[in-house]
Amino acid sequence: MTTEFENELRDLFREKAAEAPLATPAMPAAPPQHVLRRGRLHQAGTVLGSMVVVIALILGSVAGLTRILGEGEDRVGDGGYEVFERTATVEAFTLTSPSDWYLVDQWPLSMLIAVEGTAGSSKFECVGSAPGGDVQECEETPTTPSSSPIPVPQGLPMIQLSNVDLGLATNACEAALPSGAAVLYVALDYEVAITSGVADPSIQEFPAGPGLPPEGDGPCGPGRYAHFTVNGERFFSWIGVGSAVSDEDRETVETSYEMMSAIPDWEPSPPDVTTPAYVIAAGALENGEPWRLDLRPGARSPELFLEGIDRSVLGSEPGQGFDSTVPAMPIAFCCAWTDGLSAATLLDVTFGFVRKDASGVELQVREGDELTGQLLSGTIVPVPPSLGSFGFDLFFIEGTAGLSGQVVPIGIDGSVEPPPVAEPRDEVVELSGSYEGAKWRVAFTGAFADQSACIEPVIDGDVFGQTCPTVMTTVASSGEPYLEDWYGTFLLRAGSVPIEVVEIRFVNDDDAIVPTDFQCEMGPTGWTDPDVRVCVQLLPMSGSGTIEYVDAAGRVVSDEGIAWGSATAEPEAPTPVDPVHGGTYWAVYPWVGAAGSPDAENMSAQLLEDFGIEAFPGDLSCDDGAAEALGTGAPQGIGVYFETQDEANAFALQAGLLGHEADPVIARVTTYCLD
Repeated sequence: MTTEFENELRDLFREKAAEAPLATPAMPAAPPQHVLRRGRLHQAGTVLGSMVVVIALILGSVAGLTRILGEGEDRVGDGGYEVFERTATVEAFTLTSPSDWYLVDQWPLSMLIAVEGTAGSSKFECVGSAPGGDVQECEETPTTPSSSPIPVPQGLPMIQLSNVDLGLATNACEAALPSGAAVLYVALDYEVAITSGVADPSIQEFPAGPGLPPEGDGPCGPGRYAHFTVNGERFFSWIGVGSAVSDEDRETVETSYEMMSAIPDWEPSPPDVTTPAYVIAAGALENGEPWRLDLRPGARSPELFLEGIDRSVLGSEPGQGFDSTVPAMPIAFCCAWTDGLSAATLLDVTFGFVRKDASGVELQVREGDELTGQLLSGTIVPVPPSLGSFGFDLFFIEGTAGLSGQVVPIGIDGSVEPPPVAEPRDEVVELSGSYEGAKWRVAFTGAFADQSACIEPVIDGDVFGQTCPTVMTTVASSGEPYLEDWYGTFLLRAGSVPIEVVEIRFVNDDDAIVPTDFQCEMGPTGWTDPDVRVCVQLLPMSGSGTIEYVDAAGRVVSDEGIAWGSATAEPEAPTPVDPVHGGTYWAVYPWVGAAGSPDAENMSAQLLEDFGIEAFPGDLSCDDGAAEALGTGAPQGIGVYFETQDEANAFALQAGLLGHEADPVIARVTTYCLD
């Protein structure tokens, strides 16, 4: 191993640290404000990176862990949860373990470990605080050449498997083990790799040898240590057990090590997130590629993320959060999607949160408005106790790719809740009335399937024209309300809501329910998959508070903060980034067309004048994924690039680019032609 490895790894972490704010499990990085005010069912985007994951063939005996779990039968743990065999790929390794053990992807913790250069004119330090403390910035300062790296005897942590919940912030290799604990720890052997300077021929490719490694002592304390390489990179593993560990747990952790396999062509890549994650479940997609369900701390409660779905399908890795402040809400799930040409269907794995008093979860499959009778049962998993005490569990349902239907909890109020039945609808739905002496009218037309769904308001004789936001289809598919705003002598809000919503309330900042006018009817014939209702809400010229969407039982199924008129200022436009060769971004295209078009010059001037952004036309083929997402054959375009989809949506809305004939204007792209 040479210093080339050290330089490459340090550069990877420097690049990542420059791109993302540091966070700790106790202080997760705050997400940007979403310009589309989203309810409690929210989607978050997380992408692990462009590494190709290859499932390695497990050569060890599967019989060992099957024997521990039971001969093909489910074992029920102390909490009454089904215990299943979980085989998950985390970075370089594939590991099999019982689901009631805690498997943690610790690779993001490597962002919080100091890394120092050893031969050059600068050093790079990127150090995260202890949980609850201040997070330090990454710095690069001049130094004299040195050959002494910051000590990292515990390596750069990658995987931690334990029979007790040690928490996401605990490194078992550094902390004293509880007496009843059993741990398997795997780390990139960074310190040995950079201090040795040359490859050690005595260290062989994984596995280090047949059977269990010998007992001994090392940086993590007494235990079984193995040293090996994966694609030339140095690793070590440690099996540690407490003084009072049971024979069964000792056998389980040792069997998991013996069944572990490595990905032969793995290469180190910086994590795209800064908090580690519990690996809840894993499996294979319809195409044979692996999926993994991760749980991380969120701003208000834990959030689940499905890793492995092709990001070109949804534009980002699908995620689901659940607001613990609404215990009456029985279930929240993710995700339905559509390509804009066909009806929305579910992903390979449907997952989410369900109230603790539910005895089960199932998908009731339907075609159109009719139940088919097909039911798919889900698996319920508890939230790890170190994340806090909540009134909900986690769940996942496999084999849901291409299906439509409703995910329902079982056992709440003694029965399964059936999916709402769609009411009859018309091809065009029109709502009308008067407010503060002014007449208004809103027409809802088109269809979700071809993204022609449009809203056309008229306020006191002023015709605003059609607004056709393509994002409304995606939002409706996720079970969230989507309302657009128009101003006359009052605020008119119109759009779609889930069909269980029967009332829209406004609660002001003093927590008082303010009487407001609203109308709702079943959506047009084309506003289906999912079925939605269309609503209009009328509000005075200014205000601030919360919009609540209420079902027939009086439960708030979703809400959103809102401020308008004199109660709020024009939001500041998000700051774009300068794209680099091979970088992946959310791009907004205010113009596409032919080379030399005067419209391009006018758009560049407008962007500079309105937003202070210097952007010029370029070859659209250099932005991989743009032409397909925009549905254009234009040779050139002007792109404005952002790190997140939220920022791209915010800019597009402020620039007046959504809901008009230029829509769609946003694409997830990889930029080239910049080297």
